[in-house]
Amino acid sequence: MAIISEKNYILPPGLKKELRKIWGFPIFGRKEEIAQKYENLIKKKKYQTIISIGDCCSLNLYSDVKIFDGRIRRKKIKNIPRFHFKVKNPPGLIKKEVWPKIEKAIKEKKNIFVEGEEDLLVMPAILLSKKNTAIVYGFPQKGICLIEISPSIKKEIRELFKKFWTN
Repeated sequence: MAIISEKNYILPPGLKKELRKIWGFPIFGRKEEIAQKYENLIKKKKYQTIISIGDCCSLNLYSDVKIFDGRIRRKKIKNIPRFHFKVKNPPGLIKKEVWPKIEKAIKEKKNIFVEGEEDLLVMPAILLSKKNTAIVYGFPQKGICLIEISPSIKKEIRELFKKFWTN
C-alpha cells in the first residue's frame, strides 16, 4: 500500500464518467425502502466492518467507520457525526496524507471529517480494507451502493488508479 500513499492522485476530467458507474450492489428506492433493504443485507451478511462514505449514508445508516465532509449536495449540514480524525482533501484529489488516516480509522473503527470532499475516498478505503468489509456510499437521486471487499474489486481500483494523474 505504501506505493500508492506516496503520491497525490488527481482525477483527470475523462475519468469522471467511469467513476459514476454503480459499484457493488445498488439499493435504490424511497428512503425507508433503502434503509430497510440495507439493514436486512447487513444483518444477513454479518460484515466485520462497515464503512460509510458521504454525509447522507453516515447520518442515516449504521456503519463502524464514517467518512464525511459536513455537506449534502454541496449544502452545509448542522449536525455532523462525532469524529476522531480530520483530513484535508480538495475536490478531484486524493491527497497522500489521507491514506494513513483512513487506515488508522478502519483499524480503530473511528470517524473521519474531511475538509474538502470525500467522494473519491471510496477508492483508498477499498484498497485499505480487509475481506468481510462493506463500503456504502450514496448514489445521487437514486439510493446507495454497497461494495463488498474482494480481490477483484481491489484489482479494479488499482487499475483505475493507473489512469489518475499524480504528483
